[in-house]
Amino acid sequence: MRRGAHLIRLYSDARPNSSTLARRIAKRLLKPAEGAPKISAWKLWSSHLRNNSFEDLKRLQDDIMEKVVVAGTKTNSMLMGEINQWQFTNGSADIKTPTLLLHGYAATSMAFHRNFEGLSDYFQNLFAIDLPANGLSKCEPLELPYTAPLPLKLQIKDRTFKLDYTLDYMHHKSVIQRFEDYYLDAIEQWRLDNRLGPINLIAHSFGGYISFKYAVKYPNSVNKLCLVSPLGVERSIYSVNNHFRKNTPYDLEFENPASKFYVGTKWEIPKILFERQTALLRDLGPLGAKLCWNYIMAAYFRVPDVDFKKYVFELFYGKGAQNQIAKDIFIGLFSRRLFARDPLLDGLQYLSVNKLLLLYGEHDWMNRYAGMKMTKMALNQGLEAEYSEVTSAGHNLFLDNPVEFNDKIIEFFS
Repeated sequence: MRRGAHLIRLYSDARPNSSTLARRIAKRLLKPAEGAPKISAWKLWSSHLRNNSFEDLKRLQDDIMEKVVVAGTKTNSMLMGEINQWQFTNGSADIKTPTLLLHGYAATSMAFHRNFEGLSDYFQNLFAIDLPANGLSKCEPLELPYTAPLPLKLQIKDRTFKLDYTLDYMHHKSVIQRFEDYYLDAIEQWRLDNRLGPINLIAHSFGGYISFKYAVKYPNSVNKLCLVSPLGVERSIYSVNNHFRKNTPYDLEFENPASKFYVGTKWEIPKILFERQTALLRDLGPLGAKLCWNYIMAAYFRVPDVDFKKYVFELFYGKGAQNQIAKDIFIGLFSRRLFARDPLLDGLQYLSVNKLLLLYGEHDWMNRYAGMKMTKMALNQGLEAEYSEVTSAGHNLFLDNPVEFNDKIIEFFS
């Protein structure tokens, strides 16, 4: 009975609240976190007028990692001159399968700096990398041999919607595949360059989306898969897989994220913000620098390391830190409501891993109900799958509550 009541609570609490998320973002931008270090907006802005953020990111990364104590050894390298990699080796640990930690969007391997120590006790070979065009990794060119497809423009009115034209499904899928392959093929090359067999994956948010697609494209390369508050799980009206008839009205679905008519209650990001992203902050001069600093101090208030917050500031605000290719890929894969154009639920039938874990934060803004749906559907198709939550944690659950996060990871992979 207690377990049933717990699931009912999860079911009712798991749906995202777009108005709450928008208010939370606005509050973080405008109001500094209590006890946050005070810093001059003018100094923040002026110090980033000319400098390239690469050197600052490298210096701050090294400052962060110098304080991280692990079991065994830790090494940092630029693998094949392309991928910034951290490797933690502990020959006496119990979990033998090489395991990769993969960060989310506008993040890097440093997102997991609070987890390296605890996880290194249990994993013989633990890796964390910066994806291509992220952090300190090299930005490889993105080749798109296709013209841009006709954009998916839905006419939404009240509780119905329609599409004015027939969508070129194959054209859209080809472009989406090329965007995804930029990361999927790089991860596979990383695995081969390290001479690894099948790996375990622990991947957050956008990294969760990419890792799922990687496991589908390279099924023999993945052993167990842990999706940490993954982006792009839900089906929605923005999926290119729906094959809607043109000029045909359809009823919207607001509750069930497994429905192709789902639109949910997600806040639609303004077009200029979605396309410009953190570049908008730089356009605002000292005010933009201050807003960025306020947001980081509030969003990461549970993280004690000021060097990490300075590192995130460089990622968000630093000149050249957020690469245009990474932005283009993200914009190409997701709508302004952050629904995937090729959702994970649409590809679940092709997933074949030894074990799957959906892991969320107790106060996650991501759609936890969609994660529960994925878990149930995975079980129904014969996969070994679990759903779990980390208490006292939001979307960055590994930073908010690293001890409990590590415990759940170790339990899953042991």
